[in-house]
Amino acid sequence: MHRTAVVYCSKYGSTKRYAEWIAEETGAQLYAEKECSSRDLQDCDTIVFGGAIHAGGILGIKFIQKNLKQFAGKRIIVFAVGLNVEDEQNQQQCIEINFKKKMKDIPCFFLRGAYDPPRISGFDKKLMGMVRKMIAGKKNSEITEQEQELLKAIDEGADYVDRRRIAELVRFIKE
Repeated sequence: MHRTAVVYCSKYGSTKRYAEWIAEETGAQLYAEKECSSRDLQDCDTIVFGGAIHAGGILGIKFIQKNLKQFAGKRIIVFAVGLNVEDEQNQQQCIEINFKKKMKDIPCFFLRGAYDPPRISGFDKKLMGMVRKMIAGKKNSEITEQEQELLKAIDEGADYVDRRRIAELVRFIKE
């Protein structure tokens, strides 16, 4: 029997919700990245890793990068969670930042997350302020629909986490 594990790194909870649903749908063992070691995954055939996108990087992806040799022969799949992941440029940037050299053939699925302004602080708050300023600094005619939606989410918050979004990923895992 094939054994699957879902390992996640979640900062505000969206990635954790997706990871729980994916594990439930696939019968996989669920691990928080901080509580998991490569030894926990030695009997797995498939490792699904999920992390939030933060400044283009996927939180916790170093877990896969540093254990790549130990995971040789295993199928690795990544899902990345963020507010603006439907934008193909953002997806491409995320892939370029996170999937270099030996990781370039690892499939990555993008799932929309959530943003709750009152919960955000420190660097995350500054980063979102910079994104907001960058978009708001454009002429109105140059701001895309996606950027308008992102501005609204930054100002008011948004929750795009939806169990239906995992369907394609779950089908891929079960193949």
